[in-house]
Amino acid sequence: MRESDRLLIGTAKRGKRLLSVLALCRLFETAAGILLPVMLASVIDTVISRDGMMTPAVLLIILLGLITLAEIGEQIAGAKVNATAAARLRHSVFARVFELGLPGGRRFPVGDVLNRAMDSAAEVSRAGPNLLDMICAPLISLGGLVALALIDWRLVLVFAVGVPVVSMLASRLIRRVTVLTGRYQEAQGELASRFVEAVGGARTIRAAGTLDREVTRVLTPLSRLHEAGLEFWETQRRAGWYLSLLAPTLQVGVLVIAGIGVVDGRVSAGELLAAQLYLGYALRLLSQVGILAELGRIRGSAERVQEIFDEPLPPGGDRPLPPGPGVLELRGITAIVDGRTVLDDVHLTIPAGSEVAIVGASGTGKTTLALIAGAVLPPQSGKILLDGTDLATVSRDETRRAISVAFERPCMLGDTVGEMIGFGDDYVADTAVELAARASHAAGFIARLPSGYGTPLAGLRLSGGESQRLGLARSVCRGARVVVLDDALSSVDTATESEITAAMHEALRGVTRIVVAHRMRTAAGADLVAWLDEGRVRAFGAHHELLADPAYQALFGAQPVGVS
Repeated sequence: MRESDRLLIGTAKRGKRLLSVLALCRLFETAAGILLPVMLASVIDTVISRDGMMTPAVLLIILLGLITLAEIGEQIAGAKVNATAAARLRHSVFARVFELGLPGGRRFPVGDVLNRAMDSAAEVSRAGPNLLDMICAPLISLGGLVALALIDWRLVLVFAVGVPVVSMLASRLIRRVTVLTGRYQEAQGELASRFVEAVGGARTIRAAGTLDREVTRVLTPLSRLHEAGLEFWETQRRAGWYLSLLAPTLQVGVLVIAGIGVVDGRVSAGELLAAQLYLGYALRLLSQVGILAELGRIRGSAERVQEIFDEPLPPGGDRPLPPGPGVLELRGITAIVDGRTVLDDVHLTIPAGSEVAIVGASGTGKTTLALIAGAVLPPQSGKILLDGTDLATVSRDETRRAISVAFERPCMLGDTVGEMIGFGDDYVADTAVELAARASHAAGFIARLPSGYGTPLAGLRLSGGESQRLGLARSVCRGARVVVLDDALSSVDTATESEITAAMHEALRGVTRIVVAHRMRTAAGADLVAWLDEGRVRAFGAHHELLADPAYQALFGAQPVGVS
């Protein structure tokens, strides 16, 4: 069994109580539907014979009422089954994406994830009701065939002529629709990803005057989307056309045989009407083609969702992290990004409580090294040890508590400014949030906000420097052993950077700090400097010692030498 099929079964099982209610309603409708023509035939025959028609009529009315109630229950239960299954599956998809971390973000762009989580998950959530349709439709068809045989066995022979044709069409349809659904949703995901990228870079597009070219780029997958959609409906239309020829032919044949039976006295007038209704039930076997087409769409969607679950998780164990001062070791770290070796056999030991600046020319792997040190990006090979413990054996929750990262563009998570600073799995006291805001020099502009720390993030417009200071505050208040600052002060001026750096030194006293540095001032203020060159550590030492190398000085251009 394919993993995507296991996903379908697992999704259906998640709402098994509601699915059980839906199944009971469907099965009752099936059984009542098979009884309905018999009772209708009984009423007609008693009317013709004028012999005790009241009882069959009352039973018919009761049966119709019960069928109506079952249909109402089916509609309510069906809607709840779909909504519940979709919500739970989407929760699992987003949880998996977050567990995948940065590698998952590179493998599945934002627009593609949204397409899989919204459209594909919605299709997969219909797996349970679709499977019930596949069970109930053959049951009522089988009941119709049995009833036709009881009325006159010759009627079944007429119907049997069309069964091989239906089987052949169904087999072809489900295979073709599964393939086309995958192609359609793949193009849809690519289109969504390009659109999200364009929206994110709207200002750049406008400034560069490349709107027309960007529109062309975003809409490039549209032709593939159109072709897949057109071929899908053409496949279903062709199958429906064949069936539309087959169904009337079978109906005429059954009516002719039943009519002859009435003339010969084998079939009553009521049974003639019942035979027509039972033929309709038997012909529901043909509706399996539509159900199978939907199953093909569902399976194609399940394959798209399953790709996210098939992506391997970053290494992580379940061991707790022993206490320690914060010594971070990188042993034999190699990182490959987009097919290019960014870091090659990097060895680095960062003493506890020290501040280490990472410097190097553009493209030498500074950010990649910071992300690996911050346990955000797993390396292709090598080990990351914190206080002698290999982080690959430690639970991810423990690692996240021990290492905090502040990014160049922090995400505004939470409902309010205060929640954004204290955002995380563990509770952070308001006093810790305020202390962190003061350390990052965010307290001043927060005090000017309408509701201070309680100001909603929705609709709040912040400058790049203000956003970075909130991100710094969030990293400070976590109480981590190691704090990684990935270009986290790039949007503030040099004077503000000096003030924030001094305050951060005080707030993070005793905490191991790793800083991606582009300014000489930042490197000069660090205890040690790791100089990266072509993916390797060219030198590791104090800033004033490295200044003796002209190539090191050239990294900073005409920036002034020394510490502020």
